[in-house]
Amino acid sequence: MLKINAVLLAGGKSRRFGNVDKALLPFAGTTLIEYIYSNLKNNFNKVIIIGSKDKYSFIDDVEIHEDIYKNKGPLAGIYTGLYFSETNYNFICGCDMPFLNSNYFNYLKGNLTKQDKAEIIVPKYNGFLEPLAALYHYSLLKRIQNEILNNNLRIKSFYNNAEKKILSESSLEKKFDLKRLFFNLNYPQDLEQLLKYLEEVDRIEK
Repeated sequence: MLKINAVLLAGGKSRRFGNVDKALLPFAGTTLIEYIYSNLKNNFNKVIIIGSKDKYSFIDDVEIHEDIYKNKGPLAGIYTGLYFSETNYNFICGCDMPFLNSNYFNYLKGNLTKQDKAEIIVPKYNGFLEPLAALYHYSLLKRIQNEILNNNLRIKSFYNNAEKKILSESSLEKKFDLKRLFFNLNYPQDLEQLLKYLEEVDRIEK
């Protein structure tokens, strides 16, 4: 079986969230980052957290690396994750999408074949790609580094020169509740919806 690591980007304080570190918010009896970390750990070969060692070292048996390029946003997190990972493919996500689940991870993995030349396997939702819920190949490392060095810090800056497999919204919506699956905790007012979705997940799992 193909080994795939997961890279969890924990960027720290969010301006849109009132300069609060969303990763440390209480969630489902733990913190948001621990909840997501545990989910990833159950579905991937290994989980690497990109963030502050001081903040997140309380998580048991965790591998943490700080950004190689400081203050360069999520693109630097993707670069750092690929740099420290030993697997060819890596699932990369943020710490504000807690409803990505085993079924989704398996669906992504199912889109990989040994003959696959795709360097990015990325879902599309609401007409936009979801770059922090996607698989990335190690071969992208140098191209991402070049974008960072040129200060092109858009998270999809390297996409044009990469082999992509885009998972269409029409195929995804047959299998998933996309609004919940790709729910992103951006603003304090999103907390109410977050809790509603959590209650729905609890009912389903019971």
